[in-house]
Amino acid sequence: MKETFSAALRAEIEAIVMRYEALVSSRVDAAERDGSTAARDELAALRAERDEMARELATLRVQRERLSLELDTARERIAALEAEVRAGAAAHLALEEQFTAEKRFTAASAEVSGTMLEGALRAAIGRDLDPSPALYAALKGKGLEGVLVAAFKERGRTIAHAPLLERERAPLSALASAAGCELVSPAPGTRFSASSMEKAATTSDPAEEGNVVECMLPGLRRAGTDGMLVFPRVRVATG
Repeated sequence: MKETFSAALRAEIEAIVMRYEALVSSRVDAAERDGSTAARDELAALRAERDEMARELATLRVQRERLSLELDTARERIAALEAEVRAGAAAHLALEEQFTAEKRFTAASAEVSGTMLEGALRAAIGRDLDPSPALYAALKGKGLEGVLVAAFKERGRTIAHAPLLERERAPLSALASAAGCELVSPAPGTRFSASSMEKAATTSDPAEEGNVVECMLPGLRRAGTDGMLVFPRVRVATG
């Protein structure tokens, strides 16, 4: 196990004390062997120095233990803070992932700014389309599929006299994908069927009578299914 800083500090202090004790002891021993008056005086001084050193050592050991405790407490606090940071980062990532589809939907919605489709989306959501946590929460609560279905139906009501602009049509696929849906666009020449399409407008063309001339607004179905959520709005040829 890697030696902690406090343990290393403790070992270093002990080594210094041991060296100092050894030095003083050797001088005391030398003075005791020398019976002269000067030696006795030096011995008394050394013993006083040793006693003072013992008191200082006791104080130093108390300080060392306090410092060691403070270091351990600080280390525990740092570990706790690091754990909080990791937990916060994980929660943030989980939140980001939770609203991934809503962010994609919002980004695609930005492309229809100022159009009738934007108005239909805003009415379906009940708020402006400015990217924000509140918008993502509203989309999550209402459900992207439900919002898109309502917007398609609302826009479909005006499609005959206000055809889709190119900047409305371009992001439809991204909006549908974010909502887990697919677009359904009958190709020109497809036979009109009231069970799978809605006639939004007609045009006189005897050669194509009863056929789809144009898909004015794609329909919607849940991805991977055949059931329609919204029928495509089409222009049909008449005789």
